[in-house]
Amino acid sequence: MNQVKSHFRSELAIIPPVARVIAVLAFALMQICLLGLLPHFESDIPPMPALVAISLVGGFIVAVIVLMIGYVYADSKRRGMNALLWTLLVIFVPKALGFIAYFLLRKPLLIPCPNCGTEVGSDFRYCPKCGHALTPSCSHCGRSISSGYVCCPYCGKPVATAATS
Repeated sequence: MNQVKSHFRSELAIIPPVARVIAVLAFALMQICLLGLLPHFESDIPPMPALVAISLVGGFIVAVIVLMIGYVYADSKRRGMNALLWTLLVIFVPKALGFIAYFLLRKPLLIPCPNCGTEVGSDFRYCPKCGHALTPSCSHCGRSISSGYVCCPYCGKPVATAATS
């Protein structure tokens, strides 16, 4: 449970500070508009407790949307994706379809190469910069194998000397 909470906090920490400020301002602006200005311009408004509830819920929803847009921007940058494109897609595609598309189509997180430190995809078998083998592979068939295997599960050849890591 504690690891889940810390993972959630680390994911929230990538939201840019600008998005956090805009979310707070959007929440405050919603309160000002609905509680401060609406009663002066509209004569047929709901009773004050209902108006307060509407303004709080509406402000919260707008703030969450702004924070999610900030998250998509930062997350797409750290995954090596086009951050501007995905942010605009999330903003302009209606009914949260942009968010759903982003979370379904996003690339896996990049990991550093242990040899040179270049950011590489988690599914890469070799570093494109230095050629370092990121996962052990069979020298006979070239498929990825676990480092504890005695023989390759794909071609059956012994891997004691064949596994490269």
